[in-house]
Amino acid sequence: MVVALPVTVAARRRLCACWTLHRMVAMIATLKCLIPLFCLALALGVVMDSMAQARPPQILEVSRDYLKPDAVAANRKLERRAEDLCRRLGFTHPYLTIESVSGPAEMWYLNGFDSEAEVEKLRREYQRNTKLLAALDDITRQKVSLKRLKSTDEFVSYRPDLSRGDPWIIGYGQFFVVVLFDGDPPMNGTVFEMKDGSRMLVRTTQTASEGRVLAASAGSTARVFRSFFYFRPQGM
Repeated sequence: MVVALPVTVAARRRLCACWTLHRMVAMIATLKCLIPLFCLALALGVVMDSMAQARPPQILEVSRDYLKPDAVAANRKLERRAEDLCRRLGFTHPYLTIESVSGPAEMWYLNGFDSEAEVEKLRREYQRNTKLLAALDDITRQKVSLKRLKSTDEFVSYRPDLSRGDPWIIGYGQFFVVVLFDGDPPMNGTVFEMKDGSRMLVRTTQTASEGRVLAASAGSTARVFRSFFYFRPQGM
């Protein structure tokens, strides 16, 4: 038999207070469980996003300045000026600037794209940015006297079927071996194909000396470069 005992007002308040405290503890415990799960999900999302982006570009724009031997320092100053202009005047696309360590003095500018549509989008944005366009045109005019040959610009296509070893990712690495070749790749690396069917291989190295050894084994068209700077727009 169950006996119903009288419950005073004070007892009711204690019971309510205990129940409220119990619910709060339960909620806190649930949150403590959910917070690590949320953080884990967020971290996995960042990792997966980084993995999705950490791949060679499908299309690579390769712009090359062929410099006079005594013009390297002056060209560097102008490129730093161009980088500052791109940052202040809203250039929206990352790019990598590399300079030769072996062979004739050259500076290359590398833009990576995932599609032709992305190339066209950047071209339209650049043409609309009249302030940046005018400022960079002025720098281009200043660079004319620094060059031994006219600059070139070409779009090349990624060849995953010919690429071997660790992929080259724009913005990663300090030193690079670049090999221009026909036919089969002379060593492991990330391969791009030009419109005329010739090919370019890129491979990162830890040091310039390691790059020179690899370049020597790859033939006379292999060059060693180092990163000068990697431009990343604000917010990327």
